[in-house]
Amino acid sequence: MIIAPDPVTMFWIRSERESKSPNPFDAEINSRYDAATRKAGVLLSRISVDDVVVGTTKGEASVRVRGDLIAPDSAFFHTKLVTWPVDRFDYWRHLTTYAALSAAGFFTTVPVGLSLINNEKLLTGLRRFGSAVRRLPTVRLGTRGYGPDHLDWCTAEMRANDIDFPVVVKPSSWGGGNSVFVASDAGELDTVFTWMAAAEMTVVVQPWLGRDVVDYRVFYVDGEPYRVLTRQPRGDALAGNVGQGGVAGWTTIPDALVDPARAVADDIELPYLCVDFLYAGGQWWFSEIEVDGGTTQGDHHMTEVRFRSYRSRFDRFVRGLRSTGTR
Repeated sequence: MIIAPDPVTMFWIRSERESKSPNPFDAEINSRYDAATRKAGVLLSRISVDDVVVGTTKGEASVRVRGDLIAPDSAFFHTKLVTWPVDRFDYWRHLTTYAALSAAGFFTTVPVGLSLINNEKLLTGLRRFGSAVRRLPTVRLGTRGYGPDHLDWCTAEMRANDIDFPVVVKPSSWGGGNSVFVASDAGELDTVFTWMAAAEMTVVVQPWLGRDVVDYRVFYVDGEPYRVLTRQPRGDALAGNVGQGGVAGWTTIPDALVDPARAVADDIELPYLCVDFLYAGGQWWFSEIEVDGGTTQGDHHMTEVRFRSYRSRFDRFVRGLRSTGTR
């Protein structure tokens, strides 16, 4: 039952550093997102943190977007942190804006703490999500000022975590399968670290599971596993992402993932969530959290489900405001 004004506005806070043809907001996806939000009774408005002004007077908060005063029962904010390299200078501005909006009494789709976990390979491994699936062993290393000592520290930690060569080296928080390298020995690992040090990257080192690995992305809606997308490398591709030469297709959730997937959803109470599991050599691995993983190009159904889940959770939030007399 919809109890908030219809339509409500979802302000999608995007990066002000996006290119002229950004992903996911190219023409096709723009159109699909707009159509899906309309069906959910939501008006989608794309903004940057510079469009938001939060104030407080005598303990009462007020929020304006592009000069217009907005209310918590008529608008909410989509608040996933964008972690591409060009955005790193803005992380603090984004995170503190998300926190300020939440403190001002607004519903935000991704709480600040979960925005930090999103796509961060090591944090996925360190947080206990209630899932019994084995975590992918991971070593995280900052490469600024990289030197021989750093390589020694990393290889020592690899040995402590039973990570043998060959290994995968990749940025710790990027997505899309970008900048993935395979190092077959310490010399190649040193070369990759040296390259990445030029950009002062924080990287992770993980076991290389081979080219036959299958990535199972579980899409969750309101705490239940809803759909599964498989991705697999092809040819010389090192990642299964379609943009990296992999192939993808929808499938049913494997029996082995049903209980682990529900356990993750119970721990992360989001309206919409994606979790990646890997399967290789007869072994399941818990890979990473995608708090707001995008849907594949042209997939209207999953896009509509995604935005309906935001609307449903917002309506629940508004019911809570009214039951407490906040609004």
